[in-house]
Amino acid sequence: VNADGFMARDITFQNTAGPDSHQAVALRVDGDLSDFHNCAILGHQDTLYTHSLRQFYKNCRIEGTVDFIFGNSAAIFENCVILVRPRQLQAKKGSADPVTRAGPNRPGSVHRV
Repeated sequence: VNADGFMARDITFQNTAGPDSHQAVALRVDGDLSDFHNCAILGHQDTLYTHSLRQFYKNCRIEGTVDFIFGNSAAIFENCVILVRPRQLQAKKGSADPVTRAGPNRPGSVHRV
C-alpha cells in the first residue's frame, strides 16, 4: 500500500507461502496515516512490513512465525490479536521473534496502553 490516508476494513491480507519459505510479506504499508480496522494479516516470515510513516491497526489479527511485524513506521496496534504460528516440527538455529527493530543500533519498542 503506497497511498496516504489509505483505509481498509474487514479484509484479509494473506501470503500463502509455507513456513519453510523465506521472506514472504503479506502486507507492506508505505502510506502516511494508513488505517486498518477488523483486518486479518496472515503469513509466516515477515508477514506485516510497516515500512514507513504513521499507521493505525484496530481489532486486527496478525499471524506469523518469525520477524512477522517489522519496519520503520510509527505504528499503533489497538485491541489487536498477535499470534505466533508454529514454524516447524524440528527447530532450526536462531529464534522466532515476532517483532523486530530496524537494526542493531536502532531502538524499537512495543507498548501496551
